[in-house]
Amino acid sequence: MAARHAGDGRRFPSRYRALAGFIVASAAFVAIFVALTLSAFHRPTPHDLPVGIVGSAAVTRQVEHALQAAVPGAFRFRSYPSDASATTGIAQREVDGALVASGANLRLLVTQAGGTGPDQALSGAFAAVAARSGRQLTVSDVVLPRANDSQALSSWFVVLSVLIPSLAAGSASALAFRRAPRAWAVAVPVAAAVVSGLVAAAILDGIAGLGHYPAIGGIIALFSLAVAAPTAVLARMRPPLVALAVLVFIVAGIPVSGGPANLASFTPGFLRFFSPVLPLGIAASAIRNVVYFGGHATSPYLWTLAAWALVGVAGLILVPALRRPALALTEPLTPPPILAEPVSVPPGHASVPGSPDPGAGQSVTLVVGFDDSEPAQRALSWGADLLRKRPGALHVIYADHMLIDSDLSGFGRAEMDEDRDEKAARVAEAAKEIAAAAGTPYTFERREESPETAILDAAGTYATAEPASTPIIVTGRSHHVPHRVIGSVPVRLLHESPYPVVTIP
Repeated sequence: MAARHAGDGRRFPSRYRALAGFIVASAAFVAIFVALTLSAFHRPTPHDLPVGIVGSAAVTRQVEHALQAAVPGAFRFRSYPSDASATTGIAQREVDGALVASGANLRLLVTQAGGTGPDQALSGAFAAVAARSGRQLTVSDVVLPRANDSQALSSWFVVLSVLIPSLAAGSASALAFRRAPRAWAVAVPVAAAVVSGLVAAAILDGIAGLGHYPAIGGIIALFSLAVAAPTAVLARMRPPLVALAVLVFIVAGIPVSGGPANLASFTPGFLRFFSPVLPLGIAASAIRNVVYFGGHATSPYLWTLAAWALVGVAGLILVPALRRPALALTEPLTPPPILAEPVSVPPGHASVPGSPDPGAGQSVTLVVGFDDSEPAQRALSWGADLLRKRPGALHVIYADHMLIDSDLSGFGRAEMDEDRDEKAARVAEAAKEIAAAAGTPYTFERREESPETAILDAAGTYATAEPASTPIIVTGRSHHVPHRVIGSVPVRLLHESPYPVVTIP
């Protein structure tokens, strides 16, 4: 009981720290999100909104001067020679609207399909100009939204709906497949992104009837991967860093995107600076352009999404390699006095203690999987006893493998790491006692991989080391399922190992 109370005294402070950290992080999340969202939308004002103008130079200067005086910096004008060319400019996403001032009255060309925000801003501003000049203003929508997408809001909301599942997919895949082969680390977010794109585009087409299924499905899949892959990289580096992905893609991404009304150019300067970069608004604009504007001005959006996705995938490939644990020696390794051919044991051969040893004078390299279970203790004892009588090297491998090694928030990571470190220390001490009892030098290595992967990788390292020799893998039978003859790990090693495998019952 005393030991239990001592352990509890150690754990409670870390739990309190985790609780305090969670509360502080939640408060910071709320404060930043509310501040950014209200800064973006409490008083939307256009900035450099591209507008076409058709008319004489004198009329054009008059209109530009009037708008500049009323709302400085709100509009950026582009001249067109005719109504038709201005309409084409709107359809090709060169401008958000155009004023035709070539007759007695004014005609404003807009498109609600490009977002209700620019449409309303242009209508209000030019209605004021017409009122001051005593001329009548006629408003024409030259690119109408579809019947089931009456305000062209669907493109933004479908991307928003995919955003949070993509964050979750990136974080969960990094934790669930943390020690899986590198191909899995890349394949899982890619597969999740493709499925997200196919499902979301199908539902969008079924409800809003936007069509363009392959193009929209591809854009959503690319957006999902652009979010999931960088999130997975951060989670693999350290799970609490997922909070950074939440800050970038949600807390900053939503206000920067301009929301469903496409108000990206209406936000303050510090938010507009990130508008061409963050994926949410980019993906929504890409879908809007595909559906209503013939895909014009879509390439820059796709390249930006692809850049996010490629950086994330590259990180998933590189981070595990950079974080591979270094070899840890608990005892100095005495070089074998004799270098000879390794023991000739065919792959898949199973041996038991006391079996004849035909190569008693030859040097041997043993790689022993050890987790301090009873079968592992017998396997290590057999290997240590063998090397008392012959030259060779003994390498003990501890596979510190867990399917999920952190809570999703990351605040319990320190305590979980502490428990894992304690277990690794106990395993290392048990290995030391067994090797010391036999008087055999050894090395001990803790690897954050599945048992068969850890053992095979270690054996490959020793096979190419100097002096080179073919390692022999030694394992114990299963201790999880006693009715099995040898166990799943030895079976997988027998199937996959290019080196001899000896299983100790």
